[in-house]
Amino acid sequence: MSKDPAVTPDSLSPTELRQLFQRYGFSPRRALGQTFLIDANTVRRIVASAQLTGGEPVLEVGAGAGTVTRGLMAAARRVIAVEIDPTLVAILQETVGGRVQVVQADLLDVDWAALFGPEDKGRWRVVANLPYAITGPALFRLSEAREWAERLVIMVQAEVARRLAAPPGSRARGILSVLLQVLFDVSVVARVPRTCFWPRPRVDSTILTLSVRRPSVLPHALEPAFRRVIRAAFGTRRKTLANALAGSPEVAVSKADGLAILSHCGVDHSRRAESLTEQEFLRLAEAVARHHGELSE
Repeated sequence: MSKDPAVTPDSLSPTELRQLFQRYGFSPRRALGQTFLIDANTVRRIVASAQLTGGEPVLEVGAGAGTVTRGLMAAARRVIAVEIDPTLVAILQETVGGRVQVVQADLLDVDWAALFGPEDKGRWRVVANLPYAITGPALFRLSEAREWAERLVIMVQAEVARRLAAPPGSRARGILSVLLQVLFDVSVVARVPRTCFWPRPRVDSTILTLSVRRPSVLPHALEPAFRRVIRAAFGTRRKTLANALAGSPEVAVSKADGLAILSHCGVDHSRRAESLTEQEFLRLAEAVARHHGELSE
């Protein structure tokens, strides 16, 4: 088959996608969240959100049929497109030609250092359309790419985006909200109606940008304790912090020690996890890590 792009971003209608997929014997699987963007304005908005000047490299995760990929390759110096489905990888080879490095891989297993390489460290843009079934694990994995990346543009279900951007005090706040907001500046770009996809999903989506916070407020040495503390705090949301910490095997402190840690950090023991700011969680994590001798003086 021709290596030249067969479809332009403006022309990927459901009919043209069906024709393309029919030639490859491919049928989208809803169970895997395989829906494909067919709205050119949304493609342009995603590309604009990456803030490309022509000199940056881009990693696209879940490239699908290549609609966003080709918008990116027109604006970036280099594009790597990662796709797990082998048939979609073959389709990408047709729709983006030889101008994009297409990699068949599972985001959850990818080796970031091998994929990014040593050059352009800290300059990469990452663009990802995340299926609902793996949104949580995928975001944890993407957060680990921040050493190489400067900015992430992600599209997730609208309700997930609401939780990720939830401020302190919101009942929508959770483990991922806190972790991502410590590591990134999280901003909502736009809501994307379900009519912009084919096959049409049951819910709308939202585009978010995650700009890596540099210098990081979460030192690498403190990250394990930080993750344990937020998992413990949100693991039993109805409990007060004192009871949540004391009842968690991950934090492993007695009720008395938990109360002492909270007092030392200036956090009322009767508060619940969603009320805490990132800085309060950071102080708690440091206190827990020091309690267990995990940080050097």
